[in-house]
Parts: sequence; structure tokens; C-alpha cells
Amino acid sequence: MTPLIRLIQLTRSIKQGFLWLPLFIVLPLGAGHADTKNIKTLAVIPFETNSQTDISYITSGVLTMLHSRLSWKGHVEMVQKSRVDETLSDLQQTGQVRRVMAVGEKTGADYVITGIITEFSGAYSIDTRVYDLTDKSYMTFYGQSKTIDRVIPEVDIMSAKINKKVFDRTTLSYEKFEREHIITQEQLRRINPERMMPLPAMDEEAKPWWKIW
Repeated sequence: MTPLIRLIQLTRSIKQGFLWLPLFIVLPLGAGHADTKNIKTLAVIPFETNSQTDISYITSGVLTMLHSRLSWKGHVEMVQKSRVDETLSDLQQTGQVRRVMAVGEKTGADYVITGIITEFSGAYSIDTRVYDLTDKSYMTFYGQSKTIDRVIPEVDIMSAKINKKVFDRTTLSYEKFEREHIITQEQLRRINPERMMPLPAMDEEAKPWWKIW
């Protein structure tokens, strides 16, 4: 084979390679877009506490639990804690609704979770809200524990309820709690608040206009 023929063959191979290259570039991007366009993003604002003792280690555990239990590959993506903290650090003293809206706007979250853990006579209650920023509505979830060491397990149960009620996701935890009658369909039906949540134009006292699930 003469050098000229080899050069011609090499040139053809290079041209064919460039013809196929766009397919290798475009196809993965297109497939990725199809997979991610329906993914919902969820941000968790660190829970507040109402306790005479320091239970910050519990709120840290709650945050870790929610991130672990609510993350759902291909469906629900959790906003990094650092991004939420950065947004909150830029806010001055403000009401909860504005904090939720700011976090949603800055992080691009579709859902925002807030909560408060209250201690009373050695027992603990966990009040949680899941805000849907697209529908401008929220859903409340409630748990209670007789001891501090049962708070995290209660949050695990709450996470199973959120997965089922908000994202229609049946997890292994949900099936376990349902078998043990810890979660019932009647309980899920009752997660339907009846009072309006105010979303003020300037302050927390303005007329409400958000709706409830």
C-alpha cells in the first residue's frame, strides 16, 4: 500500500469519526434532560426548638434523617444544607413564610420543609410543614415522643408519611410502619389542614391568599 493510499484512508477515518462525534455528544445530553426535567427539588430549613435544654444535636439528626429518607433518585433531589444556610444568613429578622419563599427562590426548590421541636414536661412534639411553592399550599405533619431518644425514630415515621402523602412514594419504612399499624390510611387522610396560612405582602398580619391541600 502506497503512502498516498494510506493517507487517503486515514483522512476518511477521521472524517467518519467527526460525523459520529455529534451523536455521542447530543444523545447523552438529551437522555439526561429527559430524566431530570421532572425531578422535584426539596429544601429543608433547620428545625427550630422550644426547649429549656440544648437539643441542637437532635435538630442536626433530624436534618440528616430528612435528607436521607426523602432523597429519591430520579424523582426528588435534596438542596444542599450549605445553600440553605447561605440563603438564611443573608436574611434579616423575618417571618417564616418569607424565609420559605426566599429559600425557594434562591435555591430553586419546588418544596420547602420547616419544623419546630417543642419540649413540655420531658415529652417532645414535632410539628412539620411541607410547602409546595408551585401550588402555593402546604401540608402539616405531626409527631410526638415521650422521651428525647424517640424523637429521631418519630421523624423516621414522619418521613415515611411525607414520602407517601406528598410524593406518592411507598418506601420500605412506610410498608413496615403500615404492617405494625404505626401508619394507617386514616391518619394519612387526616393530614389535610383546614385553616388558611397567611402569606403577607409586607408583614405576617396581611390577608391570607395561600390555599391548603
